[in-house]
Amino acid sequence: MKNNVKKLSDYIDRLNREKAPDAADCGELENLYAAVRRVKSLKPPVMPGADFPDKVVQSLARGIKRAKSRKRLLKSAAAAAAVLAVALLVYFAALKDTNIVSAMERAYGRVSAYHGTLEVVFTSGAGERQVQSVLDVWADKQGRYAIGVLEGAYQGLMTVSDGEKVWQSPPGEGALMPVFSETHEFIFELGGEIEALKAAQSARVAGEETVAGRPAYVLEVTPQGGLPYKLWVDKETKIPLQKEGAMHNAIQYTTRYIEITFLEAIPDELIQVEGKNFREADIREEESPAPAGESPDEAFEPQVRVEVDMQAEQAQQIAADSGSSPWRLDPVFTAQVFVSLQISPEGITGEYPVDYEDFTIARTDGRRMKVQVSSDKTEIKAVYLERLVRQDETGIWTVVGYDISR
Repeated sequence: MKNNVKKLSDYIDRLNREKAPDAADCGELENLYAAVRRVKSLKPPVMPGADFPDKVVQSLARGIKRAKSRKRLLKSAAAAAAVLAVALLVYFAALKDTNIVSAMERAYGRVSAYHGTLEVVFTSGAGERQVQSVLDVWADKQGRYAIGVLEGAYQGLMTVSDGEKVWQSPPGEGALMPVFSETHEFIFELGGEIEALKAAQSARVAGEETVAGRPAYVLEVTPQGGLPYKLWVDKETKIPLQKEGAMHNAIQYTTRYIEITFLEAIPDELIQVEGKNFREADIREEESPAPAGESPDEAFEPQVRVEVDMQAEQAQQIAADSGSSPWRLDPVFTAQVFVSLQISPEGITGEYPVDYEDFTIARTDGRRMKVQVSSDKTEIKAVYLERLVRQDETGIWTVVGYDISR
């Protein structure tokens, strides 16, 4: 009996995760599996009251009582009643959260474009909160966007995409400034968040709070192969408003729309770059050749090697995948943090001791990178980085070595 309850519960869990369930090992269990499949195939109903499972069990009990004269049926029906009660409790508990995700998907299906003010907040392990950047975001469902940095290290930077190419303004001098993740594939795009939620291992409503003056559901989400995070969903519009990553290595990021409106389309003039001070940004890192007489491997051989904890780097990759530590996707910013920590090993407060502009990409092959350092505040003259965990544009950069002035 207890074994059947567990099997049925496992069967429902696998169905909810869109995975192939195990086959029934007896006729009675197969009948119950068939009943669950029929319930699963129904359109999402209006949720019944909290006492619904109890009423079902009571109804089954009354039916069982009328069948007392048939002892064999009584035994089978009692087992079925208990198993079905568990099935209903498990199923409807999952269905409640599934309905919210479905409502979010339907609500976003009615959105053509949106304009919002996105705030990125950094929280330390000591609980200190700091606004890292504020972005002016215009986006549509065709992959077009215009993102301006209102506050933060890249204040004044404008990044525009027509869905295929990306441009930046001001273009800067010499080598193009690397595209920071928050101004390229910005970290709280509504459609992407809903798709991630649909693919998550689990999502449950944990409570209700107010975000940007709006009542919101708080969802606790466990992604596939990632760190858990929280998502705040507007109760009225069913659109996500805020995301809080897990605290990892005493760092936590929260991204939230403090203002958002929905539009028919992005104004065309925001996407047009002709005649304006924009430069096309090649977001793909192309290989730069090593100097004459130097082999490709020699070009990435540092004077001083840095010991790497691969387990920690894999955890950092998971954190970046879930929206935390987006700076690890920017090799130049990663190099800046590394050099700054060599100067101030106790931690960085306020401005970085070495400016971002003092770092330039010397060469790269897409997987490895050498960043030149031009500052008299440090003896480090070059930082070497590699994508150790994942070798594509979603992979984080890890410092593996550096050169010092002799």
